[in-house]
Amino acid sequence: MFKNMLAAAQTESLNDHKIKMIWKPAPGTDWPSVMMQFGSGTACDVQRMDDDRVYDLATSGKILQLDKMMTDPKIGFDLSKYSPTFTTKVSTEGYAFSITPAMSANALYYNKKLFADAGIEAPTSWEQAWSWDEFENNVKKLTKRAGSKTDTYGFQYAVNAIQPTAYGAGDTALYNNQTECGYGKPETLKYIDMLVELIRKGYAPTGDVDYLPLWNGGKLAMTWQAMDIASEISSSIDWDVMPYPKTPLFAMTKNYARTWVIPATAKDPEAAFLALKALCGTAAQRVIAKAQFGVPALTAVAESSAFTGHKRPATPKVWTETLGNVNGKPVDCPFPRGPIGDSLASAFVEGTNANALMSGTLATKDYINRGRAAVNQQITKLGWNGSKGRQLLEKGGQLKYPDIQARAKAAKS
Repeated sequence: MFKNMLAAAQTESLNDHKIKMIWKPAPGTDWPSVMMQFGSGTACDVQRMDDDRVYDLATSGKILQLDKMMTDPKIGFDLSKYSPTFTTKVSTEGYAFSITPAMSANALYYNKKLFADAGIEAPTSWEQAWSWDEFENNVKKLTKRAGSKTDTYGFQYAVNAIQPTAYGAGDTALYNNQTECGYGKPETLKYIDMLVELIRKGYAPTGDVDYLPLWNGGKLAMTWQAMDIASEISSSIDWDVMPYPKTPLFAMTKNYARTWVIPATAKDPEAAFLALKALCGTAAQRVIAKAQFGVPALTAVAESSAFTGHKRPATPKVWTETLGNVNGKPVDCPFPRGPIGDSLASAFVEGTNANALMSGTLATKDYINRGRAAVNQQITKLGWNGSKGRQLLEKGGQLKYPDIQARAKAAKS
């Protein structure tokens, strides 16, 4: 797919600019191997990057601020043609240090045969998302059990589902200008506990169970997953996608950014920018659309047959709607980044705390209390607040254009 993207970008615009883009595979199978290239100054001039590492690269001066070039009337973007999350999903304190041609949307995949057998009709947009009661009742209806053994699970999820669960309850990950860990509302405890209760009572598998064999074996009715599982689904499974439920105020999700950066070592930053811009052009975006690598950031391509014309899903707008707003509310959780974002992930999504929750052996109250304590400890250690991130950018001289921020137009409701 990446080679096809480059070929499409070359033909569409790069040949005219006399720029040749050469594909180079990563030196290993994980992001640390790519980070080593930044440390040694050997990163590619246009480098695909883990979105969670962009903040660290920006504040340490390893990548370039792109706002000025993005808004330049001669070489920049017409941001009105792109989704709102194009400029906000991976921003560093509101500034662009990366460009995201596509977003992998998390949604509920569902088995259409199991739904039909149970007489259940799935919602087809985030505005129509089920209430939690509807969702819970349908999970139970879809679950098939023999005594204490579950034969078919109604639902499966990963631990990071706690994020849209909490945000959908009107909560946030941080309070008081980022000086205190969030997730403290009673509604957050209530709905995360109801989520985990599905594991405890056998309606959902524990977190250590591989969902794919269950799904491809027709033993799983719903699974909360990103778009890249589409290529792994057995052709014998008839599936579609639907929104995560309201918990209880909003139906929200957490998307994964397919983002690229320009290292500070790039010999010709403008040429690198034009190459990266070409990956966001119509031709390269159509390649992304056809591969279902993510929802293309270019709205016209996301709405075109290149993206909507696949046999499955029949409701691709469930994916595309996650890049905008529904009834004035972002569908994708505006989750914190930087060192406190990393601390939130370590405390709530990774390690023993998360594993114990997903095994059904740790009380939800203890999970939240332990996670909040760990994050608050890190906030105190770093003396963190809402101004600290910008101070880090300014201290190292990374913020070259403090008065320029690239912004796409707000999404239509």
